[in-house]
Amino acid sequence: MPIHWPFECRGDRPVAPTFPLGYSMRAQKTYSLPRETAADVILSGGNIITMDPKRPDAQAVAIKDGRFLKVGKDGEIKSLAGEKTRAISLKGRTITPGFIDSHQHLSQVGTNLLKIDCSPAACKSIAQIKQAILKHVRRKPPGEWIQAVGYDDTKTTDKGTLSRWDLDEVAPEHPVFIQHVSGHWAITNSKGLEAGGIQENMPNPKGGAYGREPQSGKLNGILYEQAEFAYVFEGMTGKPPIIPPFPLKDRKKGLDMACDMYLASGITGVHDALVSAQSLETYQEAVKSEDLKLRVYLLITYEYLPHLKALNLKTGFGNEWLRIGGIKIIADGAIAGRTALLSEPYLGTQEKGILVAESEEVLHESIRHAHQAGFQVCVHANGDRAINMTLDGFEKALQDLPRKDHRHRLEHCTVVNREILKRLKKLRLLAVPFGSYIYHHGEKMIPYYGPERVEMMFAHRSFLDYGIPVSGSSDNPCGPHEPLLAIESCVTRKSASGEILAAKQRITVEEAIYLYTMASAYASFEEHIKGSIEPGKMADLVVLGEDPRRVNPDEIKDIPVEMTIVGGEVKYSTFF
Repeated sequence: MPIHWPFECRGDRPVAPTFPLGYSMRAQKTYSLPRETAADVILSGGNIITMDPKRPDAQAVAIKDGRFLKVGKDGEIKSLAGEKTRAISLKGRTITPGFIDSHQHLSQVGTNLLKIDCSPAACKSIAQIKQAILKHVRRKPPGEWIQAVGYDDTKTTDKGTLSRWDLDEVAPEHPVFIQHVSGHWAITNSKGLEAGGIQENMPNPKGGAYGREPQSGKLNGILYEQAEFAYVFEGMTGKPPIIPPFPLKDRKKGLDMACDMYLASGITGVHDALVSAQSLETYQEAVKSEDLKLRVYLLITYEYLPHLKALNLKTGFGNEWLRIGGIKIIADGAIAGRTALLSEPYLGTQEKGILVAESEEVLHESIRHAHQAGFQVCVHANGDRAINMTLDGFEKALQDLPRKDHRHRLEHCTVVNREILKRLKKLRLLAVPFGSYIYHHGEKMIPYYGPERVEMMFAHRSFLDYGIPVSGSSDNPCGPHEPLLAIESCVTRKSASGEILAAKQRITVEEAIYLYTMASAYASFEEHIKGSIEPGKMADLVVLGEDPRRVNPDEIKDIPVEMTIVGGEVKYSTFF
């Protein structure tokens, strides 16, 4: 089945030419490998979805020195077998290129695994969250921080939102910090407020807010955006985090566990979208000990730009395992946390979200400085108002300092309209929308945004039809990390409860796979070395129990991942 990969747009009428990488802005580099030599690994007898337009399907693939040597039919590959070649019989299983998640937070996922799990799967009610906190209170001396993650106020059985007083009941002598699933707000108790120096009469910080009880006006322990970031994110506020970070050895252990979790879902590469000096230290330690199992493209927070400039570092520095990517700038809040900056209020409220950037002028200056320094600029912008502010900043920077192949990105780019789509296209910007949010956060969308806005949210179909480069992402831990779940979500537009949201934004299975392979490689300037199964590219692939194109779309998420290979090495396997 041919894939239509849209590129051109004339006026209001999108024109969709034929697959695949219609929007590539530079010639593809190729790597030559010796062909008169035995392969290290041969996988044969399979159903290979290559994502290579020259040979979209194959039966077998040979790997040499960590790269694909040859792709073709079983008979064509057999001649490359030698005495030491490892032969893997696929027995009809399906292979795709290794999945690449173009926006998630691997280093944060690692540290989250060291914290209390308060997700709905682990704690179904506020009462259960309190019990989970109490267990740790009994194990730790007074004054020691207790941290938890994954709380989702829309999925607990209790009515109301977890508050400072709930936590005070079980932890009167310990500071507690529980991060919301959105990552953009959290709840702390009285001891936590005290540790942060937050008092009742304090004004809101720039780019954030302190939650208060509607009637009394008292602090309820909720910390929004910059108020939350001050506690846990090094570099975001220009000050050390209020909560002491985990030791390096613990962070390294968490990263290792996170990599194993990702490999089991078929992920071979990620773009870590919030990298600080601390997380870079963790990655470097993993590289040093040869324990980094995934390829990582680093989006480094804007606060570190002066240091990178002083060292004359730019996007692309590094190697095939760890590479400096873009500069990350945050414009607004979260979709699932109801802090994204909108032009019209959230349904049933007068609230329009939070501008996390200090001001629109500062946002524009940040974009310009990062662009001028030679970096790919990656701006977190969810709401339509924040997106338009960001587009204004890019427009000014590119007008004054033109650059052909900038590949600047709008991270998430969630609430859009036709005018925004036209501007994205004109400025040649990339969109990096959530893949699995319809499935995982679907119950929030209509109540928060209303049906009209939802029609143009997570707008994969519209991005493709307007010829806007778009890649696949999870924003994990804010959304599920599994690419197959995200592919199903993009294809069906069904929430976990079965509600269909904006069916017109559905894309095909082939397009969804492409987003999580070649399109994500393009988003990091690496489409010439990964993202498809073709000779010379890095041998990153995933073996699936079934073909996603041939199962019921509602069952794509259930397809077993049976093997993940990175650089020609089996990193995960269930069938031998």
